Amino acid sequence: MKSRYKVPAALGAALALLAGGCFEPRRESPRERIARLRLQYRVSANWREMQKGADGKPVLVMQLNVTDTGKEALPQVTMVLHVRGADNKDRVRTPLTLDTAGMKAGTVTQLTVRVPGVEVQDGEEVALEMEGQPTKDEMKTYPEYRGVS
Repeated sequence: MKSRYKVPAALGAALALLAGGCFEPRRESPRERIARLRLQYRVSANWREMQKGADGKPVLVMQLNVTDTGKEALPQVTMVLHVRGADNKDRVRTPLTLDTAGMKAGTVTQLTVRVPGVEVQDGEEVALEMEGQPTKDEMKTYPEYRGVS
């Protein structure tokens, strides 16, 4: 091989070796995996009503349609429950963990959820929100992140 072809050939071989690793996906951390799986859940409410608990305190009862649009499931998924007044400001903002252990990936399941101590008055709006990426402090309180560093 002539000397003028040795340099480009060596350079081409080096680039081919480097490019081989460029097509491998980056490994997903356990925390990133759970964040991705959480975002596969969709929730819509069928109905809600106020009841009184055995202690006489208010209990918000909701029936929800929960859809897992992914291929993997989580045993629990935490959302944020908002109760907003007529001024559209949160009167209540609290985490709400849904038991999704019995769900199969790619299905819709009806869940009835009871939220003790939350009272919704006439004219108020109830909303469930899936946070895209909870803070590290919030993750410590979410069951799906338990045991994940």
